[in-house]
Amino acid sequence: MADPNDRPALTNADTFSEGSRDRASLPLHIKRHLLVFPTTLPPMLRRQLSPASLWHRTPVCLFCAARSQTRLPQRQSIRHKSERAVPIRKHAVKDKKKSGVKLGEEDEDESEGPRSIKRVMLGDKKKRDKGKNEEREAIAISTLYPSDLKFEAVEVDKPPVPMLSYGLDRVLFNPGVYRLQDPRTQVYNFDPYLEKIMPANEFDFDALSEYKTSSKDEDLLALTRRIGTKFTGSTSSMSSMLQHFHYILSNFRKLNHGMLSRQFPEPSSKFSRITLGPSAVFLRYKDGTYAIDADKSYDSPNIMSWLGHSLEKLLTTERSEFEKFRRSSPEKAPAEENASRCYHYSKQGNIMMRSQLDAVDPRLPGTGVFDLKTRAVVSIRMNHKHYEEGSGYQLRHSLGEWESFEREFYDMTRATMLKYSLQVRMGRMDGIFIAYHNIERIFGFQYLSLSDMDAVLHGQHDTILGDQEFKLSLNLVDELLVKATEQFPNTSIRLHFEAREGKTPFMYIFAEPVTEEQADEIQSAGEAAQKEFAQNVVGVGKGDAETQAAWQEAQDDVDEQVDAEKTSEEVEAQEDEHSTTVEDVEQDIVEETAEAAEEATEDSDDVAEDMLENPAAPQGPLMGWTLTARSLVNGGYVDRPEQITEFDDWKIEYHVKEIPEEKRWKLYKSLQARRHSLIGQDEEAVDRGLKHYRDLIQRYSNRGRAWREEQDRINATKGVQLFRPLGPGSDAVASQHDIVQGNEISDNPDVVDNQARE
Repeated sequence: MADPNDRPALTNADTFSEGSRDRASLPLHIKRHLLVFPTTLPPMLRRQLSPASLWHRTPVCLFCAARSQTRLPQRQSIRHKSERAVPIRKHAVKDKKKSGVKLGEEDEDESEGPRSIKRVMLGDKKKRDKGKNEEREAIAISTLYPSDLKFEAVEVDKPPVPMLSYGLDRVLFNPGVYRLQDPRTQVYNFDPYLEKIMPANEFDFDALSEYKTSSKDEDLLALTRRIGTKFTGSTSSMSSMLQHFHYILSNFRKLNHGMLSRQFPEPSSKFSRITLGPSAVFLRYKDGTYAIDADKSYDSPNIMSWLGHSLEKLLTTERSEFEKFRRSSPEKAPAEENASRCYHYSKQGNIMMRSQLDAVDPRLPGTGVFDLKTRAVVSIRMNHKHYEEGSGYQLRHSLGEWESFEREFYDMTRATMLKYSLQVRMGRMDGIFIAYHNIERIFGFQYLSLSDMDAVLHGQHDTILGDQEFKLSLNLVDELLVKATEQFPNTSIRLHFEAREGKTPFMYIFAEPVTEEQADEIQSAGEAAQKEFAQNVVGVGKGDAETQAAWQEAQDDVDEQVDAEKTSEEVEAQEDEHSTTVEDVEQDIVEETAEAAEEATEDSDDVAEDMLENPAAPQGPLMGWTLTARSLVNGGYVDRPEQITEFDDWKIEYHVKEIPEEKRWKLYKSLQARRHSLIGQDEEAVDRGLKHYRDLIQRYSNRGRAWREEQDRINATKGVQLFRPLGPGSDAVASQHDIVQGNEISDNPDVVDNQARE
């Protein structure tokens, strides 16, 4: 009699199909799988599934490997005598190599041998994915080595470069901030004449040579044609564009604020939002060459740019010469000619750069040239339209969150230091000389070498990393400008750049051809406001022919109205009929002002809405690209190069991809909307956003003004003391005459010069 246990073991499929009685006892999740899993499987597959039918005497779901809570009748897992195990086919490694199949992969076309559950369920998905990958077009990857790029000087004759006056050259060789006056002893480290700034409306800006943009500098354009380059620009017009290449090549490297004190609370390691925002330039076509001009569509007048010119003249001119620039001075300063401006010219590839030279000291390394920067305090920068309200803000401390030099340095690292470092490199300079002020007074000075700035921006004092990144950036700009001009030849082009942070940082580049009339219209959008500010606040341009002609026309119109004026009786009769009070007139003015502000806000909002509501509507020819770059250091990929030395090998791989035509305008309008939201907001919106911040700073400004008045009273009582070397080895002899009393200081420059010589 046969043993009842001597029977073939049931496979999972056989067990699931024994009958409705057994099905009813199965768990719900197994019943659900039976709807999609066949109950009748090929014998070959059943034999492969048979060993898995009992797992610790409990059925197992083939999909989720979950044990059933219902026990099936125990079956002995033995093989039927008539069944033989199917041998597993083994492929030698050499056969794999010959057939082109990777090690560990199964032959997709092979019909023999056992098939895994994964292959049964997924079918030929792996094969489809493989075909999909083969169909994709290969990415054209370009490689760039910094050592292959040559940044070189273009030698031209130039007038002498000025030097610092008043003994300020001591600052160049002393790290840190050099105060104009010591706050503890009230001793001046430099001539007290430097402290009080000449008001902008008293300085004769007409005597200074006019600044020319790249497209209007005929000497620059002629030199560009002579040396055979295709593009040319100034340091100020190119720096905002080059900033975005730093972002992608450094993978948005965090700022290094290790030099800040513990008194400064939680510094942000990111650049400011405006600094990270999109930038735009114009390529102005000029007889076969292209001049790079900064996009001025959102430029607004401010007192800081005007004072920058006058303070540069102050720091490099002796007192008697500088006083000639005062409008009330009987002896006028001779008008500067354009030839008096000093420039460095440099080139790399198809690009030539022009850099104005502010000052020089032969004791500094390299060319000895450095840039002059005037840095207004935070209260002025945050409310430059009403700068008088913030002029009481003082720099009283070295360290701390407010009223400190440390605060001004921190803000500079997040906003302008990257731009400064790029300008220094374009001009082959050594560093920047900074004068901190609040529009009314100068507080102190600081010299930052390129190495000091690189420590913040690149995380190392060795300038080799920043130098290599700069050359790579110029080469990428060169290539993109060539692409844009090939797409739209012999015409002016408006270019937008924006680096985008993400898992893989990339950059948007858009090129839009424009006519000369369109370019002039965009560039002159803020020209009327600039002229009005210059005339009303600074006092510039009131005597030029264009202004005079406009005034003559206006005066003629006034004369006509005077001639047609009604008699006094008619006026009185009309006033009786339409009498109004002063309060009514004032209320009308208030309402009209509010209405005008509201209309300005609505117009500004309409611009942003138009950009976003119909972003894809084409408005003309447009080309767009994305730029992606990866860094390799010593043969290996890295997120960003760090602590690079001359013995390290850094190169980049990059890819420029054309944006599909149907997406260009949508992305372009979105970029323009982001730029508008950062620097194109109306004054009312800006005021609302900065109200709390401005109120806080205003309290410091009011308190600082009271403190300054008290200090002035102390100085008047104690007398002004100017530092001079005393003691053995000094040129001066300690005596009462070495201390200059306040009543001994004369406003006459000749008297002061005589006192200094004595």
